[in-house]
Amino acid sequence: MSRPDLRLLPVSEALHVLQKWLDPKMPPKVRQPNEKASDAELVSIAVLQKFHHQLYFSCWWRFVKLNFCGHLPSLTQASVRLNRLLPTIEAVCVEVEDLDFCLIDSLPLPVCRSKRASRCKVREATMGFGTQGSVYGFKCHAWSTLNGKLAQYVIRPANQHDLIAGYDLNADWVAYGAPRIIGDKADLDGVNLTPPKKNARTLDPRWKKEYGAARNMIETVFSSLTRAGIRWGQIKTLTSLRLKVALTVLAHNWRFLNP
Repeated sequence: MSRPDLRLLPVSEALHVLQKWLDPKMPPKVRQPNEKASDAELVSIAVLQKFHHQLYFSCWWRFVKLNFCGHLPSLTQASVRLNRLLPTIEAVCVEVEDLDFCLIDSLPLPVCRSKRASRCKVREATMGFGTQGSVYGFKCHAWSTLNGKLAQYVIRPANQHDLIAGYDLNADWVAYGAPRIIGDKADLDGVNLTPPKKNARTLDPRWKKEYGAARNMIETVFSSLTRAGIRWGQIKTLTSLRLKVALTVLAHNWRFLNP
């Protein structure tokens, strides 16, 4: 049974659907008397922001509180609780599964413009380069399935080479069924399936033309994440960046995840 498109449902109904799905996945806790909303409800509101492509969480929170959920806590309390739930959200947004093939690529996550780098307060951010030019911040290195699901991802400083981040992703290679990894020329290490360079003397016999067409899927996934706001807004800490990425990935993977 296919899942409903939460972008087309009324906000109150979409929140109910998301909350019902997330409730058993939240960690058990002792609910404090001052907590008027459950953890599942808070995460549902944050995820639904990505479905509706709203830029600022504060504006989205006030809109939902004013029109649908008057019992919600303050924005400050909600932000603190969402940060505490970050490990749970990161675990829920992706699933380990057996794969025959996976696609690997990286997406830049700038925290500010390059000319403002000297005043940036995100200590872990660095200056790096990619196909879109220079970027100050981080990169999201990810595996995608052939049908467009984001299988796993890691966030690394922008100056870290794609191969090094790829080795971090390979730490769970066996758990994912030891898939064959299709990458681009930045992932050329003799193990990944990558297109041959123009000046290569010998061609890799493992490379097939259909692999190049298959790689278009991960570009489509990154375009979807960008439209959902993965590169929008201001970033003040690495934790807030991780939370934004996890919520965006959860919204993207919603139609693929198991109930």
